[in-house]
Amino acid sequence: YSTSLRLFFNTPVLADVIFTIQGAAVPAHRAVLVARCEVMAAMFNGNYLEANSILVPVYGVSKDTFLSFLEYLYTDSCCPASILQAMSLLICAEMYQVMRLQHICELYIITQLQSMPSRELASTSLSIVSLLKKAKFHNSDCLSTWLLHFIATNYLIFSQKPEFQDLSVEERNFVETHRWPSNMYLKQLAEYRNYIHSQKCHCTVM
Repeated sequence: YSTSLRLFFNTPVLADVIFTIQGAAVPAHRAVLVARCEVMAAMFNGNYLEANSILVPVYGVSKDTFLSFLEYLYTDSCCPASILQAMSLLICAEMYQVMRLQHICELYIITQLQSMPSRELASTSLSIVSLLKKAKFHNSDCLSTWLLHFIATNYLIFSQKPEFQDLSVEERNFVETHRWPSNMYLKQLAEYRNYIHSQKCHCTVM
């Protein structure tokens, strides 16, 4: 299935619709689009201009993101090259209501962040709070909930970043409530270290 349809991805062979995006023309096949995407099925079968048009303009996404979206429709596979690319593809998937692709992008972002060492997480220019805002805006509840927990469980790293101030009051309260290490843990750790230090200071050598 995926191998067969891949032969028709981004090729004019038997194409009956052309998407225009950022000055480029992307050929496609209505039968594939209608079968794989309910929004496009409604668009091409309903009382819309696209139903009788060969040229269909696309707005709100980049050419590369839209090509990745079409590739998924044709091949049922998705291979983002970065977290930001996955987020762009997630936004496109939400726009066209392709939920499985949206969940794949969520999983990719979560997996990539989980595998990031603390040192890299502290130095990265990638804004996790910005990802959180986009996830919320585009109804990615699973990802937005996970990102809030991620910020909370890496509190010492994120609380030092300027982006931490961009959290809403509700988000900040959640993070402070679920933060790790907690204030209680840090207090007990400090007390334990002071105790060990005092014991060493009073130790006598026989």
